[in-house]
Amino acid sequence: MSTNLIGVTIVAVTIIIVVILWQGMNVAKAEIAGKQTVLYQKLAEQATNAEQKSAEAQQKTAEALEDMRARLATIEKLLSEVQ
Repeated sequence: MSTNLIGVTIVAVTIIIVVILWQGMNVAKAEIAGKQTVLYQKLAEQATNAEQKSAEAQQKTAEALEDMRARLATIEKLLSEVQ
């Protein structure tokens, strides 16, 4: 009977160890997923900032181009008056 008790004890301890390891792995997976979420959020913020900067630069370029068009029109008008 003591052999049977030892066998049951070994099975019980093995089950407890497996459950502890399983739960530990679940906690580790959750931590990794949380870290990945934070990294994705930072990446999304960086992409949004880059997009905003690009839009601002594009707006400045459009304004500069419009200014150059206006100046060119003035120069063309002056040249046509001189002729």
